[in-house]
Amino acid sequence: MAVGFGGGGALGKLTEGTEETETTPTTTTASGTTSSESKSSSTVVVLVVGAAVVLLIGIASMIVRDARRVAPASAAEMIEADSSRTSAAAMRRRRAKAKAARAQRKRNR
Repeated sequence: MAVGFGGGGALGKLTEGTEETETTPTTTTASGTTSSESKSSSTVVVLVVGAAVVLLIGIASMIVRDARRVAPASAAEMIEADSSRTSAAAMRRRRAKAKAARAQRKRNR
């Protein structure tokens, strides 16, 4: 069951050492068209990169603006809330609001 390399079949076709010469036609291009093509392609690349940067900046600004609008509190509100937490007047207001909320829930049963 030994198969030789020179035998028939698909393996034989692959291992055959046929030498074929191919001729390729030579074409000449004008030097003026190549430089304008490279210049226009680099201009297109610069425009595409610039458009991508502008798009990314626009998306980032929309995300940041929306996040600030939905944020629970600003820095000033956080400072104010921290200082009013410890005062007795703030505790009285908080208890009064809680009492009013309980009364409201009782009325709506």
